[in-house]
Amino acid sequence: MKEVLDSRFLITHYFSKDEATLSRTRARLAALRQGRRGVLPTVVVAEVMNTVCQKASRDEARSRFRALEHAGLEFIPLDLSLAREAGLIKCAHRDIPMSDCIVAATALRLGALVVSDDPHFSKIRGLRTTWI
Repeated sequence: MKEVLDSRFLITHYFSKDEATLSRTRARLAALRQGRRGVLPTVVVAEVMNTVCQKASRDEARSRFRALEHAGLEFIPLDLSLAREAGLIKCAHRDIPMSDCIVAATALRLGALVVSDDPHFSKIRGLRTTWI
């Protein structure tokens, strides 16, 4: 089964100081790469770039972007169909950020899990999540 990475997963992977957490994120990424099951919506790329830039630097954000480009993940851009579905999810769940609605729409389209500990995702019917 495919797994859609939310920005929380990558931010945890990049910035956690806990070695046990880092070990779990590394293992999860390795398994997703090996099984060709990892999916990364481009909206997540934008969120992660912004966060890394703010927490570290522009150079670090660019470096992380290059690493993501070659990570063996499938990138899913926001197309018209996903935009429609994300908008409908947002309409039904006004408290959920639009980027999370896009991640959710991507996972629902693919019949995939969302890798996140964000409680927003539990509100969306039919969406399944997992965490490290």
